[in-house]
Amino acid sequence: MAAAARMSNAGQACNASKRMIVAENVYDDFMTEFTAAMSGYTTGDPADPATGYGPLSSEQAAVNLMGQIDDAVSKGATVHLGGHRVDGPGAFVEATVLSGVTPQMRAYHEELFGPAAVVYKVASADEAVDLANSSSYGLGGAVFSSDEAVAMDVADRLDVGMVWINRPEGGGPELPFGGTKRSGVGRELGPLGIDEFVNKKLIHTKPDGD
Repeated sequence: MAAAARMSNAGQACNASKRMIVAENVYDDFMTEFTAAMSGYTTGDPADPATGYGPLSSEQAAVNLMGQIDDAVSKGATVHLGGHRVDGPGAFVEATVLSGVTPQMRAYHEELFGPAAVVYKVASADEAVDLANSSSYGLGGAVFSSDEAVAMDVADRLDVGMVWINRPEGGGPELPFGGTKRSGVGRELGPLGIDEFVNKKLIHTKPDGD
């Protein structure tokens, strides 16, 4: 699910999972399986049914993503998969998995809008929440846990507009969509979205004794 969520539309979905924050007791197993799953995504002609993901939206988008990856690697990040442009014409970038990303790197603060994921290891739910909330973006997040109470507590503390539990994302026209911080103000879709288009009239009467 993590790999599928990251690679949706070649990683160019606004609410695609971009940072994987993993408990240390399952980190090694997750990294092994996640990297293997990411390696299974092959790129090429978008019209070919065998293609797992297509190009980025523009050449500049590919240049921007490679700039973020190269900056992280030059400052000590570890590349577990990919990390390069795909040979040949087109705005193609390899499926990439990074770890060891620190606040000194662009990839820590900037959105990686393409087929590249950053994986972090944390020692506790509190550390996971703090790391998640350190982002200046807050569109959505996903919490995976076998303990529903822990998952709900973490979801409640995330500074984002939407949280999914034990699934990477979901939605529908009846559900409000939107984020916090640099990810927006207000909501679209659902009753809250309809409310944005409603003209509300205030009629104020003088309070007694005023």
